[in-house]
Amino acid sequence: MPRPERVLDPSAGPVQAFAAELRLLRAQAGHPKYLQMARVSGRSRTALAEAAGGDHLPTWETTEAYLMACGADPASWRPKWERLQEQVHQRHGGSPGRSLGQPSAQESNNSEPHSEGTPTETYYAEPTGGVDVLLRMWQEQRTQARQSENQRALMTGVIAIVAVCALTYVVLQRESRISVIFVSSGLCMLGIFGALIAAKYYERQQMHMSGAQTLRWRLNELFPELHIEEDWSQNRSRHQQRFTMLYKVRLYYLWVTMHVGIAVTGFVLTVVMLTNLR
Repeated sequence: MPRPERVLDPSAGPVQAFAAELRLLRAQAGHPKYLQMARVSGRSRTALAEAAGGDHLPTWETTEAYLMACGADPASWRPKWERLQEQVHQRHGGSPGRSLGQPSAQESNNSEPHSEGTPTETYYAEPTGGVDVLLRMWQEQRTQARQSENQRALMTGVIAIVAVCALTYVVLQRESRISVIFVSSGLCMLGIFGALIAAKYYERQQMHMSGAQTLRWRLNELFPELHIEEDWSQNRSRHQQRFTMLYKVRLYYLWVTMHVGIAVTGFVLTVVMLTNLR
């Protein structure tokens, strides 16, 4: 069950009020999940969730994606977003050379300390650049891992078909021992090749999955309020509890065992045929 968003106070500032309006729009749209909104809009789930977080002003691209995912007309919201952006810039001196909420060194040294007990508001531009890079890298690693698994599955299918054809030939041509020896020895080598290539594709898949995991940890560090790693671990734990026995079975072992079985079958047939020749 997804963790509820933190409570916003629209009276705390214009950014919080804008985020509250976005949340209301999402509620009116039926509370779609951010993952569903990301698929519809093409924007990352993290960026969409942060847009309604109330911590900073989202970029217009993210705001537009949020609105489209909720079925709203972005054109009617554009003036409101531009006014809010102008307010935020005016609040912080309108310096275009730095991120909103990040004061210059001179401002930090010359500014007077805030009165005790007075809440301070910080607004900063949405850090979509670095986050989008991390998300694209994560997606690339996952895609590469998936391609390795698909290629392994394709090669396994081809080898299985060839092995079935070879065994059929051996059964139908038992009297032609020389040709059977040739086919069975080839079957043995084919099984060895299949085991090696399955192991190699597994190694590549694990390399990319490890890279994706490292990037996921990095995203979790950047956005601890999203509880990415915690939710991921809880989902994995629930899955393991649901499929206790099957969870322990590794597909990698199954594929390698199948190829080794093909190699052993070819080897046994070759030995039997050579023995009968004597």
